Amino acid sequence: MAEDEWPENPALVVPAEARGFVRLWTACRSGSGGYAHWPDAGGVADQAAWVVDAFGLLTGTAATWDEAERKRRAG
Repeated sequence: MAEDEWPENPALVVPAEARGFVRLWTACRSGSGGYAHWPDAGGVADQAAWVVDAFGLLTGTAATWDEAERKRRAG
């Protein structure tokens, strides 16, 4: 993951609930970097606050990793 070395397989040490939430976040993303839809009906104000916060954290982390990967590839 992001070229980080893990002493153990992340699938074995990251809780299933966390992996499931990352899959949910991935399914809700749009190709342009935002969200195509939210997990619950309605807009952002209709989502649980923790879901919105966690989506923001994952999106920010992915953007950081994507930028680092772009720089690495550019040399």
